[in-house]
Amino acid sequence: MKAGVITPGVADSYRVAEMAEPDAHGRVLFRPDLIGICGTDQEIAAGLYGEAPPGDSALILGHEVLGTVLEVGPGSQLRPGDRVVPIVRRPCDHCHPCSLGQWDQCQSGDYTERGIKGRHGSLSERAAASESFLVEVSAEVGDSGVLVEPGSVVAKALRQAESAQRRLPWVPHTALVTGAGPIGLLAALLLTQHGYAVTVMDQVEATSRRALAVEEVGATYAQGSQGLASGGVFDLVIEATGFSPLVFEAAAWLAPGGAMVLTGVTGGHRQVVEDTNQFNQRMVLQNQLMVGSVNASRADYLHSVAMLQRAAKEHPGWTDALITRRVEMADFKSGLAHQPEDIKVVVSVASA
Repeated sequence: MKAGVITPGVADSYRVAEMAEPDAHGRVLFRPDLIGICGTDQEIAAGLYGEAPPGDSALILGHEVLGTVLEVGPGSQLRPGDRVVPIVRRPCDHCHPCSLGQWDQCQSGDYTERGIKGRHGSLSERAAASESFLVEVSAEVGDSGVLVEPGSVVAKALRQAESAQRRLPWVPHTALVTGAGPIGLLAALLLTQHGYAVTVMDQVEATSRRALAVEEVGATYAQGSQGLASGGVFDLVIEATGFSPLVFEAAAWLAPGGAMVLTGVTGGHRQVVEDTNQFNQRMVLQNQLMVGSVNASRADYLHSVAMLQRAAKEHPGWTDALITRRVEMADFKSGLAHQPEDIKVVVSVASA
């Protein structure tokens, strides 16, 4: 079968190759329909990250996936034609969180991830996965199901914040999201659904597609820090840029007892000049919290599906509009190149 692969560690090695059919014995065989492209894919394509399965020299890409079930085994709860999203991470076999089913909190680092680390992804004509690692997506979600995986990231971020904040009597009202990319926009959607007064801050023009998408879900768009409302003080901050200077700047906008969740990974070797004494004093004297969050659990995927289902009813077409460009498997490289109006670029695998 055809698949989009790279040679891990080798920059610009993407190609469409013939790969072995997936082993569907005891698993669900599905046809990948849409594959989302994100910053992780860009890093893998640049040779900065990525690990092939043991014994393979190539890695099939594709971790943000929406597929259609082709075949199931006896006793399956799924049926051919159902649409599914595979969970990215698989547990190791020897750490405590993984033994409890909390593989997103793996402590050994020996987990695998579809299309990223030690396990093939789904940028291929067919793929297979254990049913326990598939999440069903209802028909009303449609092609927006390709957003379930990035949506699970913000679902986990909110879960982490609310769990940690049980340490104090916390009644949050305001939230700031830094960055109006796919993660930031989905965070705005989720937080407004949970009753937060949400501000999304970015540098794009207020008339841009991203800024308008913020307003369409009932959030407020701020172009740069000078546009912040609420006196620049927020109960919750979700950082979705990975831009380290902004991490420290946003920490200064936390309310007393507030929480900040980091979802973006900083790149390069940027250095930041920061008054660390002032930073320390704020965090300690105001009982503030900063936590990192990566990947997601099954519960977060289900929360993401519910978020998209609700959005389909309350904001018809909003999530579909986040998919701004579609490319074919052979043109994956063009999908990596950012265009000004891009929000989420996807690969239409069925057209390969």
